[in-house]
Amino acid sequence: MTANGSKRIFAFSEQKLSPSIFVYSFPEFQLKNKLKGTAPLDCTSLALSDGGPFLGCCSSLPNYTITVWNWEKAEPICSQPKAGCDVVSLVFNPLNCFQLCALGTASITVWNIEKSTNLHVLKPSCYIIPNMFTQPEVCTKAKLTPAAVCWTATSELYVTCAQGFLLLVDPESLDVSVQFNPSCKISTDTVGLFCKVGLPVKMLLSSVFIEIIKTWQIEQTVTTVMHSPDNEMLVVTSNKVRT
Repeated sequence: MTANGSKRIFAFSEQKLSPSIFVYSFPEFQLKNKLKGTAPLDCTSLALSDGGPFLGCCSSLPNYTITVWNWEKAEPICSQPKAGCDVVSLVFNPLNCFQLCALGTASITVWNIEKSTNLHVLKPSCYIIPNMFTQPEVCTKAKLTPAAVCWTATSELYVTCAQGFLLLVDPESLDVSVQFNPSCKISTDTVGLFCKVGLPVKMLLSSVFIEIIKTWQIEQTVTTVMHSPDNEMLVVTSNKVRT
């Protein structure tokens, strides 16, 4: 499932091979469109763009294929087979609907939707392996495993890791910097929302310190965290509970 608060729409897919993807309006719950592919694929993650009428879908069969749809016309516009390994999340850049980030269990890839005549193609513009990243301010040389990703207002990427680190990635320069180290306090000046496996955390990052405003203990592993357009509410989804 994925949602776009500014457009008041949400989309979800069936859990089967060759699934249909349904796009609904909210709060009317009216069906806007039904997307049906022809290839024998599944659907592991979905994303809606803020700008154009784009919906991204990732399939683990075969070989993690990313497909971008025009959901208003119910037409696939481009597809990229072998888009990575173990892609678990897709996120469109809110400032650029032609750019989306694919988060894997060991890597992060930024894809650009490029148009040539009447043809759209997906091309990678940035490939990062955080678990190979070390820097002097990282107190330990532990391998880092990406857990969640979020675009910033300057088209950079915040990445949280299962080990508790918060990284800032610049897709243009490929620079990776540590914004928070669980064992070393580092100042920063950005606001972000992230989810650590099993425990969603909403963090306010100031120029002086990082303050954890509130935490919620949840027995089940969290699979999705989304926030409302006014940032006042969170939707937390797991395999067994929604709050």
